[in-house]
Amino acid sequence: MELCKNCGTQFEGNFCPNCGQRLNSGRIIFRESAKDVLEHYFDFDAPLFRTIKGMVTNPGKLIKEYIAGKRKSYSHPFRYFVLVLAIYLVLKNLLDFDPIQTVSEISGSQRAPNPNSVISKASNYFSNHINTFLLVFAFTIALFSKLFNLKSKIYFVEYLTLGFFIVAQYMFFSIFILLGSYISPYVFILNYLVVFLYPVYVLISFHSGNLALRVLKSVLISILAWVSYAFLGFSISVFIVQVFGL
Repeated sequence: MELCKNCGTQFEGNFCPNCGQRLNSGRIIFRESAKDVLEHYFDFDAPLFRTIKGMVTNPGKLIKEYIAGKRKSYSHPFRYFVLVLAIYLVLKNLLDFDPIQTVSEISGSQRAPNPNSVISKASNYFSNHINTFLLVFAFTIALFSKLFNLKSKIYFVEYLTLGFFIVAQYMFFSIFILLGSYISPYVFILNYLVVFLYPVYVLISFHSGNLALRVLKSVLISILAWVSYAFLGFSISVFIVQVFGL
């Protein structure tokens, strides 16, 4: 029997049944502290790796199980998004990756002739923060998924969970696309394929019924969600650069 250092309850195992505190040595050591931070904020444990695998092999099954109540088996979608976004931003800064410059290299075009215009500033702001704006996409894909499936018993907030899982896994893929783009800018083209095709794949996997209808609906949802996301993201960028003078 162990004695909980927090509430004094005697228990067996790794967690106190009374207050939920993890078994600890009674001293603050680096290994325990790092593990607590990673698990509390990022679910950096077995569910994380199970989530990564499931979102590649069978995302529909994973999301339906999560919605149905199987929450401890998988990472929380928002925490998962925050974790992979943090890794992406760290790598982006370390590699000094500029998505605008990369697109310019691929297309052979030059930057806007008037970089001080509101449109140019907003475009640059949106491009440099496009992955942070993906939270907007989680809402747009949830909205159109619900509109295209009004007769389903799936709530909007459950579709929002699906949206968060999609943007989190897309960010996971973006980490490897970023690393590849550092070697060759043409690898960045994969980003445009993944950004459209992966949501379609998830939506097809998530819904049931006639395959042709599922594919058609999924393609339309993805197109409308991305167009709405781009419009809203750019509009927010215009507002930010005008109000804050960035």
